[in-house]
Amino acid sequence: MMTAVWKNPLPLRLVLSDDSESFRDMPPDATALPLAPHPGAYGVQRQNHVHEGVDLYCPASTPVQAVEAGEVVAIIPFTGAQAGSDWWEDTDAVLVEGDSGVVVYGEIAPTCHLGQQVAAGDTIGHVVTVLKKDKGRPMAMLHLELHAQGTRDAPEWPSLEAKPETLRDPTPYLRGLAE
Repeated sequence: MMTAVWKNPLPLRLVLSDDSESFRDMPPDATALPLAPHPGAYGVQRQNHVHEGVDLYCPASTPVQAVEAGEVVAIIPFTGAQAGSDWWEDTDAVLVEGDSGVVVYGEIAPTCHLGQQVAAGDTIGHVVTVLKKDKGRPMAMLHLELHAQGTRDAPEWPSLEAKPETLRDPTPYLRGLAE
């Protein structure tokens, strides 16, 4: 049951879109909140896995803000060689446990520390470039996941396997922020 109310994790307006090319026409003060079949949407089948979160395209160095108050319970390698995916740049994820569960802020450079208490709206990091090769799509984004209370990692969701038990869909919380 959704009772928590989130704040926008980015200083950009969220615009609902199922169009994977919406970034081409998006004004500079906005980003798409992807809905299926957009490849950045939660639960969309990708080449080797099901997408575990929501990708919010934005420029590298965009500040990432806590969606709700909570405690930083983990900072983990998220992409790149450090995380076993050397086809991407090295990025980290910050896990913050709050009222709605554990929010994973992935593909960022953290500016917070383990055990830190954060308020909704506090900056916890900055988006960094994740893609190594320019494929004509945005190369930086906030990857946002939601997990059950007590989670301390961001498990993958391989194709043809059951959804990780802790994984939740963050889209309903973000929809309330979208235009």
